[in-house]
Amino acid sequence: MFKNLFFKPQIDEEVLEAYFNKLPDKLSIRWVRDGKYIVGKINADGQEFMTQAKSAREFVYMVNDALFAMYEIPEEYLDVLQDRKSFKPNAKQLEELNDAAIKQSDMSFEKELVAA
Repeated sequence: MFKNLFFKPQIDEEVLEAYFNKLPDKLSIRWVRDGKYIVGKINADGQEFMTQAKSAREFVYMVNDALFAMYEIPEEYLDVLQDRKSFKPNAKQLEELNDAAIKQSDMSFEKELVAA
C-alpha cells in the first residue's frame, strides 16, 4: 500500500478485464439499519458475506471492497476496478440507502462498466 503512493503499478488492460469478468454479474443484498450503520448480507454466485458502513456512499464502496476481497482481486487492481468497473445501485436503491426512515430493504447491483 505504502509503495503505491510513490510507484504506480503497471496495469495490464487484458488482466484487468479478466479480473472484472471473474466477478459475478449480479449481487443480491439484504440490508438493515442498525443504529448509525447500514449492515448488508450479500449473495454473489451462492457465496454469502457481510459488510457495513455509516453512509450510503460508503456502503456501496464497502460492498465492492468485500466483493473484490472474496474474489481475490490483487491490490494493484483494486483502485482501477473501484473507479472504472464496479457494482452500483440504481437511483431508487440509492435513495432508499440515503433515507434514514427506511430501516431495511432488498436490492441488487448489476456489474457495470464505467468508462475510463
